[in-house]
Amino acid sequence: MATHERDNEKRGSARDFRLVLIILVIIFLGILGRQEYKIYQIQKEAEATQKRVEELQKVQADLEAERKRLYDPKYIEKLAREDHNYVKKDEVPIFIVKDKEKQETESGKSDVKNEKEKQNAGENAEKKKDN
Repeated sequence: MATHERDNEKRGSARDFRLVLIILVIIFLGILGRQEYKIYQIQKEAEATQKRVEELQKVQADLEAERKRLYDPKYIEKLAREDHNYVKKDEVPIFIVKDKEKQETESGKSDVKNEKEKQNAGENAEKKKDN
């Protein structure tokens, strides 16, 4: 009988060992999975940061080119004429007013249209109340 009890003890201790081993493997896999996820997140952030750096480098190159053009008198003259409506000494400025009038007329028409829509909506609401 002593041999039978020893066999049971060996089987029990082997089962216990397997159980502890399985638990340790599960814990290890959990830790490993969490670390892999952190690495994945960091890689995504690095890619986004790299993309942003490339965009900013393009913007910087454009600004550098603009800065170099600002030393060119012809470019400065062009900016002054287009953006600030400057003219040379003996030039006569010509302003086209039709575009502004047309825009004002169109905006006035849209305002009248909006007012009519509001009135119609109010009338419809009153009709619904009466019904």
